[in-house]
Amino acid sequence: MKITIRITRTTITFTAPNTVIEGQTDFEQYNMKSGIAVAANLRQALAECHILKTQTAPERQTSAATSQHHPVFDTATVYVDTPLLLIPAEEYDEEAMPTLYHHVNSQYKDDNVVGTPIPQINVVAAYAVGKDLSFVLTETFRTVHFMPLLAPVLVEFCRHSYGGFQEKLFCYFHDRRIDVCAFRKGRVRFCSAFDVSLTPDAVYYILNVWQTLGMKRTDVLCLAGSITGHEALLKELRRFIKNIRNITI
Repeated sequence: MKITIRITRTTITFTAPNTVIEGQTDFEQYNMKSGIAVAANLRQALAECHILKTQTAPERQTSAATSQHHPVFDTATVYVDTPLLLIPAEEYDEEAMPTLYHHVNSQYKDDNVVGTPIPQINVVAAYAVGKDLSFVLTETFRTVHFMPLLAPVLVEFCRHSYGGFQEKLFCYFHDRRIDVCAFRKGRVRFCSAFDVSLTPDAVYYILNVWQTLGMKRTDVLCLAGSITGHEALLKELRRFIKNIRNITI
């Protein structure tokens, strides 16, 4: 059975089908503790996770004592929130990928680099996965599949980019960060992330990208995610952008 784990800078969440009630999905969230590594947070979250404890079938608990892997959930899909390097699929070179990624994101030079194809937008997403993090996960689950947190978001934004003659800029707010991206004819035109703590910071970064891409006042700005100070943000942005939409992803 598969469990999905989402690891961000502030939380770790677990999502899995309930093994007792058919059709029910269980969800559990662990808040990151500051001052300790992500891998240490994950190890503690795994130890405290009620989904992993309560959904261990009693008849399997004996075998669990002799196995290093979880007796019910043998597969984990793990979404990690580290910076992305989007490589056009036709230019992707698996051997060169780690060097390219570490050149752009030198703070992750000691981490493994994983490449995940996103065929819907014709790119391979390169991202960092900590070695200690991988070790903790492979201790618990027989099979671990990594995915970039932003992958499904990019696919959904690309889908929304079709239709109409106006250019569209997409902003995804989460974990005190904005991921900003734009598409043209199904290809990525721009994709970057900015750390934000205050509404003026968010306004500055969005308008800076808007101007850099040469977008017009009548083009469309699409906002999604968990937005702090939503009304204040809209008030400032509407001074410069006419069409602002909130979309659900």
